[in-house]
Amino acid sequence: MHFFKYIESRNNFINIISKPTNNIDIHNQQEVKILNMIQIDDAGSGSFIGGTCIGFYRPETNEYYFDIIPVELYNTDNFKKKLYLDDVVEIAKKAFKALRVSKSESIEICRGYMFERLKCWLTEEGFCWYVTQITGRIQEVVEKNFELYAVNLGLPNDYIKFTRFPFHFHKLLRWVLSDYENRINLCKVGWKSWQKIKDITPTLSYSQIQQSNFVCLKCGKHIKKGSDVAVLEFFSNKQNFIYLHSGCEN
Repeated sequence: MHFFKYIESRNNFINIISKPTNNIDIHNQQEVKILNMIQIDDAGSGSFIGGTCIGFYRPETNEYYFDIIPVELYNTDNFKKKLYLDDVVEIAKKAFKALRVSKSESIEICRGYMFERLKCWLTEEGFCWYVTQITGRIQEVVEKNFELYAVNLGLPNDYIKFTRFPFHFHKLLRWVLSDYENRINLCKVGWKSWQKIKDITPTLSYSQIQQSNFVCLKCGKHIKKGSDVAVLEFFSNKQNFIYLHSGCEN
């Protein structure tokens, strides 16, 4: 659990919305003056690796609260029960307590399935909430925190920084299969996309690398041009090749 509170100039805020617009779904609107707004967003729900980061932000005071839905809630049994949606509610309860959210504040929720049960809870508790597209500072902060979390799990920072769509399922699959026994427990194995290919077994061969821009996806170190390498080959949505230092395949 993480809670940060600090103040910045209002000029630094991005896309602050002070009232609902015509294209959003408003629930439980009351005849009260809206003093503040709480924005709620998620990051990582589409990443095969890790849980999901849920973030809360009050633009007027620049206060943040974020927490991670544990990846264990995405195992086969828990995923079927959608227990991760229940955890969103539990995280929200802690966030609202930490931020001292009042019913005079409007709640802005990101579109998507992650907040389906949270919406029910907000309605039951009498909060005024609406769904809209979340952009700006909260989106940036939540996504960055998920990236830091993923790096802490072991995903190379350079992989995130220099790979286009680094959290794409099939790209993450290459990293997972580079050290399957130690990394599969970091993944959302309840996903249907994984269940379809969970019995995949890469074939092993050996070669010599002729380029200088490869990194061993097991140890994370650079592979020198001309080095002997172990090559793992598998098919998911296309033919994939994983290059490891000779010896890292063991």
